[in-house]
Amino acid sequence: MRNELSEADIWLICDGPVHQSRRPQIVFGVRGVSEMEITAYGPSRPLHSGHYGNWVPNPNIELAHLLASMKDPAGNVTVDGFYEGTQPITDSDRAAVAALPDTDDSLRAELGVGATEDGGTALALRLLLPSLNIRGLDGGGVGDSSANVIPTRSTASIDIRLAPGNDPEGMIDRVENHMRSRGWHIVTDEPDAAVRQAHAKVARVTRNASYPGVRLPTDSPLAKALVSAATVAAGESVLAVPTFGGSVPLHFFTTVLGAPIAITPFANHDNNQHAANENIRIANLWYGIDLMAALMTMEPPA
Repeated sequence: MRNELSEADIWLICDGPVHQSRRPQIVFGVRGVSEMEITAYGPSRPLHSGHYGNWVPNPNIELAHLLASMKDPAGNVTVDGFYEGTQPITDSDRAAVAALPDTDDSLRAELGVGATEDGGTALALRLLLPSLNIRGLDGGGVGDSSANVIPTRSTASIDIRLAPGNDPEGMIDRVENHMRSRGWHIVTDEPDAAVRQAHAKVARVTRNASYPGVRLPTDSPLAKALVSAATVAAGESVLAVPTFGGSVPLHFFTTVLGAPIAITPFANHDNNQHAANENIRIANLWYGIDLMAALMTMEPPA
């Protein structure tokens, strides 16, 4: 980031919702993402679970053991080196989080969960760290599609949310190293019979989209100017939030253009984003219009 900022240097991204408390917010970072799929291989054809159960390893169970080894009971990732390189959480980050309305209890009630990870650490603090999520599993069938078989393969789809400082490809390298340390032989193409027979545990890893996260200091002159302008539009104090939990490839603005970014959301937090019946409240739409006017006419930071 350059030390001297002008109006041309400021990139404002209009995306996402206001805070869960329904208070307006300006967000100064996003997490990056690394995506991968792991396919574990079992027998060459589906086998009767009575005739071969307890003898032929089940890829669902083998993959479940592997995935469970990646996080501890508190929800922290156990992959070696996973948190290394993560941009430190600064005093200004902690102060910004402390100033946010505490909606964690109401969110737990709204979402129907009895506990959250890391002993109930604040959501806003957890978003400043990288995370590992199992977003989907596929192996065999359930319900009407179930059958008494040992399946031939089992696949997990994984997203790794990245904090600033995390290398996207390096994070997948660490997951692969974790797999190898637990006896897995990794391939990048469909393994043939010789490979499957030569190794006790065979997994195909497919790497998908990846890009890094970015974050602007919440106590920078630009951050303070944006919050001040948004406060005029909102008619109430606006929250300064260190980062969104979601991922957007905003690193192009910071690394290619050399300019800082900020996110200026105005949609309602319960807008069903990316789901059925996505919506926006009229009041939020009007706030968005006022917000854009205030930001476009704000004085550049000193």
